[in-house]
Amino acid sequence: PDLLILDEPIAGLDAKSVRVVKSILELHTQRGGSVLFSTHIMEIAQDLCDRIGIINKGKMVGIGTMEELRQQSNKIGASLEDVFLRLTEQDTSVNEIVKKLRESFKTRNL
Repeated sequence: PDLLILDEPIAGLDAKSVRVVKSILELHTQRGGSVLFSTHIMEIAQDLCDRIGIINKGKMVGIGTMEELRQQSNKIGASLEDVFLRLTEQDTSVNEIVKKLRESFKTRNL
């Protein structure tokens, strides 16, 4: 088929199987095919995808190349994870959680 639609194609796979799936997807695109897949693993999307769509609460909040997403989020040079957190407005809540955890660990003897 010209278009493969996959839902979490590497979820639960061991490292060797992930490599096999990635190779198959890359070969498919090199031969002119397209792949549309969902993933929660930002590094996979950043490494494999020419264009990325970010969905939050059922709405598309960003779409484009990695560079276009960085521009949309004002996160030049950032990872997809950082871009995702900014576009879904979760970056401040993550920072607050990390701050609270750091404060909690400062007061405890481990």
